This record gives sequence, structure tokens and C-alpha cells, in this order.
Amino acid sequence: MEKYSDKVNKVVYGGDYNPEQWPEEIWAEDMRLFKQAGIDIVTLNVFSWAAIQPSEEMYDFGKLDRIMDMVRDNGLKVCLATSTGAHPAWMARRHPDILRVDFEGRKRKFGDRHNSCPNSPTYRTYAPKLAGMLAERYRGYENIVAWHISNEFGGECYCENCERAFRLWLKEKYETLKELNRVWNTAFWGHTFYDWEEIVLPNMLSEHFQYDRTTFQGITLDYKRFNSDSILDCFRLEYDAVKAVTPEIPVTTNLMGFYPVLDYQKWGKYMDVVS
Repeated sequence: MEKYSDKVNKVVYGGDYNPEQWPEEIWAEDMRLFKQAGIDIVTLNVFSWAAIQPSEEMYDFGKLDRIMDMVRDNGLKVCLATSTGAHPAWMARRHPDILRVDFEGRKRKFGDRHNSCPNSPTYRTYAPKLAGMLAERYRGYENIVAWHISNEFGGECYCENCERAFRLWLKEKYETLKELNRVWNTAFWGHTFYDWEEIVLPNMLSEHFQYDRTTFQGITLDYKRFNSDSILDCFRLEYDAVKAVTPEIPVTTNLMGFYPVLDYQKWGKYMDVVS
């Protein structure tokens, strides 16, 4: 088996390349310009979920096949993304659990990116499935030097699935309501809980009067920790899916500096390369 050090022995030079977003007749000129610029690596397939999976059971890798062959034929290395940073419109229509609820308590509609609820059963089913299919399909491409899971993980959700998952997370952390009440000092402002089901997510419908101002700090801090863990679980599902097929290829995702929403020190333990 070829070692990673055999594939990369210099600082590679390149970036995101999205040829699926413009006509194919331009691709040859892209390759010519890449050679002139000294580019030797491209990140592919960052936002192609809707193109690859046009319906529930249908997958179409035809265009990505052509792109993958083209860059290999032109001597380019590939950081291959799993394309799960934005779910398809049909998925939001058929499976509304994938849509986030925002800080104001409003159910989102399809649109934007980073738009999937991290505790959605639909998202947690289809995202790793796609990652695994990509690994199976392109495992023989010797120029793949890294996997790029999803894209710029972040954001929050306040839906019922997240609320139920938050209660489970709290049970695992504190074990008893007595301990939770002690740590959160729920005697303050009449917050004592007698049943796990009484705990609701902290947003503008409950504890907050501004995004960064809460009347009850304990639950807000724990929600932020829970949210980071929830999104990390999604990363790890895709990590496991590609590693099961291509264990020799390093896996990463693109972190965003000193991003306060996610606990990057915790995330770093689950990446082969921090980027």
C-alpha cells in the first residue's frame, strides 16, 4: 500500500476548485492555467450533494467522474470533499427534520448552506452514506491525498430533536437531576428542575434576551458544549465512513481560526490533519 509520505513530499499549492459550477468547455483552459501558476492540488466536490443525489435512491457521479479523471490526467493531487455542507432541496421537502430551528425559535426553510440540523436522523443517515459511497467509488485514485469532511462546520439548532438529545447529553454528564441542580445553582430565580423533560433549550423563547445575554448561565454554557459535541458526532460519522474504505488517506475538515462556537481542542483529537 502506498504511504502518504510517498504522495506528498512538499508543501502543496492550490485551493478549492468547483468546475461543476461552469461549462465543461472551460475545464481544459483551467488545466492550462493551473500548470502556468504551479498549482499541484485541488479541493473538489465541496458543495455537490444536490447534483450527486437528485432523489432519495438515485445517485449520479458522472460529472464528478469526468472531473476526477481530468485532474488525475493533468497530474493534480486531490483533497476530496464529501459534499455534505448543504443538503439537497428535495431532502428538506421530504424530510423536514433536517431543517434547523433558529435562535428565535423559527423553523428554517431550504436555503443557504450549513443548513442541516446536527441531530437530524435524516442528516445522520444520508451524510455518512454519501461519504462512504465516495470513498468506495474513488478509492483507486492514487492522487487523493486527503479527505475533506463537509465544510466549515458551525451554527446551532434549537429543534425538538436537539432538545431531546440535549436532555440525554445532560443525563450522561450529570447522571442525576440533583447533581444538575447543584452545578447549575437552579435555586437562582426559581429554576429548580424535578423532571428531565422540564429542561428546554436556551434561546429567545426561554432564557435569553439577546443572543449573547442569558438570564441563566449554566444551561447556556452546557448547550454550547452540547452543540459542539453534536456537530463533532456528525464529523465523526463521515470520518468513520471514509476510513472504513480508505484507512490510509488522512481526514480533515476546514476549521475557522479561533471560532467560538465549536471546541476545536476537542475536535483536534479526531482529525489526522488539523487545517
